[in-house]
Amino acid sequence: MDSSKILDIRTQLEEDLTWRQDEIRLLRNQLSYITSDNDKKRYRKALVVMLYSHYEGFCYTAFQIYIKAINDENLIRKQVNFHLATCSFTKEFDAYDNVEHKPDHYRAVFKNQLPEEYKLHRFARQIGLVEKINDFWDQSVNIPDEVVNTESNLWPVVLKKLLYRLGLPHNYFKDHEGKIQMLVNRRNGISHGRDKEGFEERDYNVIEQSVYSIFEAIIKLITSALKEKKYLITS
Repeated sequence: MDSSKILDIRTQLEEDLTWRQDEIRLLRNQLSYITSDNDKKRYRKALVVMLYSHYEGFCYTAFQIYIKAINDENLIRKQVNFHLATCSFTKEFDAYDNVEHKPDHYRAVFKNQLPEEYKLHRFARQIGLVEKINDFWDQSVNIPDEVVNTESNLWPVVLKKLLYRLGLPHNYFKDHEGKIQMLVNRRNGISHGRDKEGFEERDYNVIEQSVYSIFEAIIKLITSALKEKKYLITS
């Protein structure tokens, strides 16, 4: 991937981040119109919920941008790392996992008298997979959008799972795990009625700065992976 494409991708990431930060700033500025300290604390609950929304949204968008960049390179499966190649096999694996699927060669042998034998059906699907395996590796990489799954609760372990699927350093956010844990806990605390009182300014500031540091780390991770061609298979 040439430097101009990487620069364009970084620009996309930064533009997405900018509108999110602008929205957070706009909402935060409304605090100046609230006079009661208790009302300010309660208002910050809404800000924390919004911070989580943008954290999950930015992660989702950023990794979608990453897989689109790889898809746009017009690579074939045997050129990319095994994690991404496996992601691109979703359609083939789904066909294999479909216990109702009877391959053509199986039907040719048994015609309309298909024995209801699970092991035989599975063996037939295995034959179909092995039969086409070489052709599969020479086909274009097309990573589907659903590979990026934030599971509606983007805990550190969920982020780790996502990085693992995409062949990125799964421990990249190790130093941020405490911040992510705190953010998700706070968001869930509001949803479940634990944080009824709201947040002091200093507590909210810690959460906001933590989210911003995660944003920057995501941009750094993706641009570095593209520059260093982490998406390609190593020899």
